Formats: sequence, C-alpha cells, structure tokens
Amino acid sequence: MRLLILILILAIYIADGNKTCKGDWQLVFHAVSGNGESILETWKTKNARCDMFSKDCSCSTANGCLPQNLRFETLGVVPRRILRSPLIDYWDCLNVLQVKFELSTRGRTVAFIEFDGRGSNYINWFHNSRILQTSWTDMKKSGSYNFFSIDKETRYSRKFFINQRYGGCHVDSGWFVVTDVKGNKPCDWEKQKPYPQFLYSNNGKITKWNDRKFGKADSLNIYIRRG
Repeated sequence: MRLLILILILAIYIADGNKTCKGDWQLVFHAVSGNGESILETWKTKNARCDMFSKDCSCSTANGCLPQNLRFETLGVVPRRILRSPLIDYWDCLNVLQVKFELSTRGRTVAFIEFDGRGSNYINWFHNSRILQTSWTDMKKSGSYNFFSIDKETRYSRKFFINQRYGGCHVDSGWFVVTDVKGNKPCDWEKQKPYPQFLYSNNGKITKWNDRKFGKADSLNIYIRRG
C-alpha cells in the first residue's frame, strides 16, 4: 500500500509544471567546481524540505534543490552551490533506463559516459559493466579498473572515481576523479584547490595523473532517462 501511495505521489510530482516526456534526458544533479561543497555528501543527502509522501515539497535553488525542468537561462545568475533533485531519493520507483554523466567547461561538453540504468539504484549505476557509450575511446565495459565507483575509494577524497592503476603517485593512471572537499590527498596531482575539482583525461583516453595531462571541468551534470 505504501509503495502504491509513493508511486501516485511521484506521478503527481513528475507531471507538475512543464511535463518531461518519456525518453527525454532529465537533469537530476548539477555541481560546479571550487565551491567548497562535498559532492559525495550532497549526492547521498536527502532534501529535508521535500517530502513526497506528504506532498510537501519546497524545492528551489535557494535551498540546493533542483526543481523539475529547471532552465538555467531563466535564472540570470546560475547558482554556485550544488543542485540536487529529490527524484534521486526515489530512484528505485522511476523506471530509470539510462543515466548520463557529463562534464562541461564554459558550457561545452568535454567528456561524457552513458550508462544502462535498468535495475540500478542511485549508487550502482556508476559502474563499467553498465557502460553504453563514452567519449573516452579506450574505456570499455570489460576493461581493467581498480576503481569505477562513486564511493569505494574510502582512504582518500576520490569520488566518482574511474581509475586503472595504482603503484605510487608517479604511476597512478585513470580517466576521471572528483577531488572532493574532505579526506586525505597524498598525491601532488590531486591537490587542486579550491575543492572540489573535476579532473578528467582530456586526450580521449587514459592518462597518467602525475604527467598533469588532464583538464579541470567547470561543472558535473547527471541526467536520467525514464521509461
């Protein structure tokens, strides 16, 4: 019964305002670099001002909530804080088909990955076994990785981490990492203040981090496509 109520409330919430058609990409997370906020903590923290069970959902950019179908061009000044959609908290009920992870600099997409979202939750969609397509030419579903996860590198402040090799700071090699606000940063290559920073290989394939041949994206966006 509780599940049925949840589904009905979600249907009302999703249909409210400008409708998002099935098959369209829908932004659920927007983060900018260097604003001092923790990417991982924000991704995992439910918006306390939005309770879909009680239909009390005060969602505005002022409180870090990402409203349905937000158009940044209507805001004038794009918020520097992280914006998180309440839909993330109800991921299991949304029939998520695909997830897109996108990095941008000055409004231009510099790297992306599209994942198979079927049967996923809000954490495990980010995994190499779910890759559908990506801008990195050597990143494969069956590739070799020591980390491909949102939150598994618990020793250091490396989140949404896609890496192939450890062996000391001078040989660490990978594709992407969020150097998040909290945690130790033992390697010089990841000490890129102000935090968080979105470091990505900008040559279309894996990079050795210590060579400093990486870019720093301005923003990180996550979209879902529902069935």
